[in-house]
Amino acid sequence: MRPSVLAISLLLVLSACASGPDAGEDAAGNATAPITVQVGADPEEAAVYRSLVSAYREAGGGEVELVPVSRDDHLTRLSTAFASGDAPDVFLINYREYAPFVQRGAVEPIGPLLEQEGLDTADYYEQPLDAFTYDGALQCMPQNISSLVVYWNRALFEKAGVAAPKDGWTWAEFVATARKLTTGGVKGVGVDASITRMAPFIWSSGGTIVDDEEIPTRTTLHEPGARAALDAVVDLIGTGATPTKEQLASQGVEEQFMTQKLAMFLSSRVEVPALREQRGLDFDVAALPVMGEPASVLHSDAYCVASRAESKAAAAKFVAFAVGRQGQTLTALAGRTVPSLRSVATSPAFLSPARAPASSQVFLDAIPFLKHTPVTPSWPEIEDVIGTQLQRAFEDGVPLDEILAEVRRQADPLLQRP
Repeated sequence: MRPSVLAISLLLVLSACASGPDAGEDAAGNATAPITVQVGADPEEAAVYRSLVSAYREAGGGEVELVPVSRDDHLTRLSTAFASGDAPDVFLINYREYAPFVQRGAVEPIGPLLEQEGLDTADYYEQPLDAFTYDGALQCMPQNISSLVVYWNRALFEKAGVAAPKDGWTWAEFVATARKLTTGGVKGVGVDASITRMAPFIWSSGGTIVDDEEIPTRTTLHEPGARAALDAVVDLIGTGATPTKEQLASQGVEEQFMTQKLAMFLSSRVEVPALREQRGLDFDVAALPVMGEPASVLHSDAYCVASRAESKAAAAKFVAFAVGRQGQTLTALAGRTVPSLRSVATSPAFLSPARAPASSQVFLDAIPFLKHTPVTPSWPEIEDVIGTQLQRAFEDGVPLDEILAEVRRQADPLLQRP
């Protein structure tokens, strides 16, 4: 669970009183001054970022102290660091989570800083740039443009005599596949109870998550299009093709997939480094099934520069390297990202079928159908509300009517909060 927006906001308010240079100052403007960079990363991901930092040093960059933090602790550590006046100079964050930091003045808009480094944002995909634009300014620079995909186990498909997933497969075909794969201690598919997993199906079926994507004032999961998608997921769970509550309490869907107890699961590109390390696991990716129109949800992280960074020039220099051709090639080869830089995304560094997943083109094919969830300060807290309630429906069988009424009761006031 992420810390609530209230906790983040409180800590950021406290950070305004912490010692440090004024927000507009850049101490010495030294582009080789030492900087700290915090990333939320599991061990395999952290190794990728260590390689990136090493490459930056070898390319003549300044000293960088990498601070890898577990994904679950990342936001809490960031909030605490800002409150204590010891924030990192640069931090990597998902677009769903950065708005509270911008709202409290903790982020230096990165657009002008990168212009000074000669970086042209026209070379990058528009969708993540749009997601990281807030109050009319590019606040943070995205490193990736992942989508939600279906990870599938080739050996388990072959063992069950099930054909590989095809582009454009329907929800009915997806459910039938999951049921055929559920045999001999193996479950067909794992589905997390989160809005980032449900959003593509809601959009695919013609539904919406909120009333207004730019300035949302209420949730709309109870309305027909969204409700139809959620009913379909509940029906899938009812077939027995998904892990039970007890199985999920013992192992998450990712771990069950790694240990070949699960034939499919839904996630973004973030899983690849760990899956590549799993000996004997033969996996690939496929496009999401469609309920109506093709749809997927943006997964993107970006580098933000703290407004109180001691040297914004040094911070910007590192970010420009990390999202530039050399930096993105390195992270693409390591499997961590779908590059936000077009030239790297379409290069063998990302698309080579010699490294799993062989079908990486699936991520690029989804780009025209990507949408992002709302970018608003209260969104992290709303995600927690929705996830908690959907979990009750998916794992405990609580009726959706009750669940969606509770979502409206808890989440709508958060959207209306100033």
